[in-house]
Amino acid sequence: MRRLLLLFAVSLSSPLWAASPRADIVVFATHPDDESLGCGGILAQAVAQGKTAKVVLLTSGDGFPDMASVLTKKPNDKLVPADFMVLTRFRQNQTRQAVIALGLKPEDLIVLGYPDSGLERIYLSESAVPFRQQYTQKSETYALIQKDYHSATHGAPAPYTRAAVLADLVEILETLQPKQIYVTDAADTHADHRTSFWFVRDAAKAVKYQGEFYTYLVHGGPEWPWPIGITPEQPLQAHTVKGVTVPGGVSWPPPRRVPLTREQADKKLLAIRAHSSHLTQPSMLAEREYLESFVKSEEVFWLPKLD
Repeated sequence: MRRLLLLFAVSLSSPLWAASPRADIVVFATHPDDESLGCGGILAQAVAQGKTAKVVLLTSGDGFPDMASVLTKKPNDKLVPADFMVLTRFRQNQTRQAVIALGLKPEDLIVLGYPDSGLERIYLSESAVPFRQQYTQKSETYALIQKDYHSATHGAPAPYTRAAVLADLVEILETLQPKQIYVTDAADTHADHRTSFWFVRDAAKAVKYQGEFYTYLVHGGPEWPWPIGITPEQPLQAHTVKGVTVPGGVSWPPPRRVPLTREQADKKLLAIRAHSSHLTQPSMLAEREYLESFVKSEEVFWLPKLD
């Protein structure tokens, strides 16, 4: 009851409350771009069908020195916390532009503001002492293009602790009551991505979630997604790289394959390009091609066990 009272006491100016307090679909993105890579088509479909959708951004991608170096034109070893604030603002704005490209409204983006490259350590720690992110030197949630979720709902940021992350996610699920949840898969090779699954799974169990729970894969191994390149007329395919099946750690064919129209694939490409606007140098073209390779004739999802 105390949690519910806190939720209803929140300011109506908060982005979370600017639209419907419930959502048909909630996509949890670990970093800026994950929502577009894994679920851009799902989000575009939701808008076309008149459904409500929210994107919950767990981190702002503020643990990415190479990108901070590109933006500030400074070598990695000369970067200081202020440079990572430049990175944070840039990546949060990219995410906002991406969700707009998919047809969502700016208020459909919820920024939690937890640390990039720190989620796994937070999850595995029972300590009440907040984790401190090495690049930003932050130990509590923040956002730069809007208020972070905890500040918007409680008037102050949350510490970088396991209990705080889980509490925010539980509140969001209780408030939005989504019919469908999407989050990165436990088999994803990026530590932050699989940790996002653990956190969202635990929150779903805590609220006794009864809706549909799907996972998507961003880092599935070498040469994933396949085939390489923008191929909106082709489905995603598993293949073998040096004797190893890619994607790894998941069943193939996936249990859910969602066809995308060409229009939806085009919107997904626009959203991905909102995240790749900085990848203009010849040395960065391979990264751009990797991101754009998620544009296919479908999106694929898995059905994890929550127990």
